[in-house]
Amino acid sequence: MNLSALFQIPIFQGSRVLAGHSGMNREVRSVNMMDAPDIIDFLKEDELLLTTGYAIKEHPEEMLELVRNMAVHQCAGLAVKTKRFLQEIPASVLHLANELQFPIIELSLNHSLGEMVGEALSYIMEKRNEELRHALSMHREFSQMVLKGEGIPSILKALSELTKQSVLLIDSRLQVLAESEKQPDFLYRHIQQPAQYFLTHWQLLRTRPWTLCLFQAETGQRQELLFYPLEITSHKRCCLLFVNWTIETKALPLLAIEQAANVIGFELMKLQAVKERSMRYKNDFFDDLVEGNFQSASEIVRQGRRYGLEETYPCLCAVGKIDDLPEFKDDNLYSKRDHIYDCLKDIVNKRKLPSIVFIKKDLFVILIKWERGEMAAEFQIREFFIQLQEQLYQAEQISLSFGIGNPTDQLTSIPAAFKEAHNALLMGYQLKHSRFVQSFRVKEVVDLMKMIPQDVLHDFYRDSFQALLDLEEHERKELMNTAKVFLEMQCQITETSKRLFIHRNTVAYRLNKFEQLTCRSLRDPNDSLRLRLAYLIENVHYQPIAAPSLLGSAPPLR
Repeated sequence: MNLSALFQIPIFQGSRVLAGHSGMNREVRSVNMMDAPDIIDFLKEDELLLTTGYAIKEHPEEMLELVRNMAVHQCAGLAVKTKRFLQEIPASVLHLANELQFPIIELSLNHSLGEMVGEALSYIMEKRNEELRHALSMHREFSQMVLKGEGIPSILKALSELTKQSVLLIDSRLQVLAESEKQPDFLYRHIQQPAQYFLTHWQLLRTRPWTLCLFQAETGQRQELLFYPLEITSHKRCCLLFVNWTIETKALPLLAIEQAANVIGFELMKLQAVKERSMRYKNDFFDDLVEGNFQSASEIVRQGRRYGLEETYPCLCAVGKIDDLPEFKDDNLYSKRDHIYDCLKDIVNKRKLPSIVFIKKDLFVILIKWERGEMAAEFQIREFFIQLQEQLYQAEQISLSFGIGNPTDQLTSIPAAFKEAHNALLMGYQLKHSRFVQSFRVKEVVDLMKMIPQDVLHDFYRDSFQALLDLEEHERKELMNTAKVFLEMQCQITETSKRLFIHRNTVAYRLNKFEQLTCRSLRDPNDSLRLRLAYLIENVHYQPIAAPSLLGSAPPLR
């Protein structure tokens, strides 16, 4: 209760405020009586001090220091019984009290200080009991609403009627989860920035309500707001927003808010637990789907219908992952997966694209319903995911990369589409990229060779041409080049001779000698394939052929 309310009780009739009138709305939680000069060491915050001034009657100037110290300790006020030991309050003390907005009250002589302290404490306790009874009543009322299944909107509506305020429940993504009544559009726009500040600076502001005044210059309209924090889990935060809040709001509505906040917090925790369980079931189902653990499309539809899967579900699969960058090193980053999942879902839904989002370990997987030929141009697909990336980065400061697979028409082909998207993601990371969008490509033979260890390719290459090592360099190059062109010309001697500008008999001689030395036939499918691969290894990995390269260490990569 505040100081002005306390001095309305009968025992304080005849008292008058001498200074610090603007501080009469200070909170009073207890009352004390001064009988020693060092009383300041025993005073607490929101405590009212009653005194006759006996301890300082010889040194009234010490009251200046007492008032200054009480203001620093945020005491409620000083009430003095004058005309006994202290005839009057010094003018310097009254002047200081006015400056500090610290109330100084002159008590009447009709009652003793002991009686006043006793009556004041009894009144405070009765008010406290009344508040507690009110709090219990509110808690029961709000709890009954939840038990009856009326939910959070009913609680907000009842709270709005009690506090005479409009009430909104806002989550950490600035989404309005519930509201007691619809608000003007300008309010939704203007609360975005302060709400984001409040939720971002949670550690500083979560311990108490936070007030704010909005002023709309165009209309001159003023809105007083109060943010009341609700921490559901370490990563899920909400706040109650009260519109048209007034500083003079009494304690009972504040208690009602506290009780409503407790009940809403428990309800949100229950909803969060249900959501997490549903998410676990969903992720388990899609984990089995992309791993190819289902035998038929009908089995997939039977279990996946609840998630939006249909008999024919043409889709595009994208796989995202948080980039492992130094600036994003955060011990709690992977514990925020559910929050990132919600953000991705919101962004995709706002684009009005039919989609399914799920989590597979540290991967975020998106199945977008995607008809072949519909927005099929690759740049449109990439543009969509680039915008999604940017929006997530701007909102959450999290870098996410994506791999995109080829469109598929069959439910049973989703595992292949997932594998393609995942391989595209890994390909982007192999190229040391970050915050990228990588599309899947069917690998050429050269790409496959790049995935084989270099020492294995070197051994294969060396073994293929080992027999040519003893030849002179000029002859070795002639034989190898002739055989290479012969294979490129589809084993046509005439075309080979034209390409090399030599007689066809010379070509035949060289090819015959090459086959005798290598013990391999250029026209045999298996031998031909081996030699083609060996020449391909030379093109991809090796410098021009030299004798040391056939027996020595693996030549350097280009």
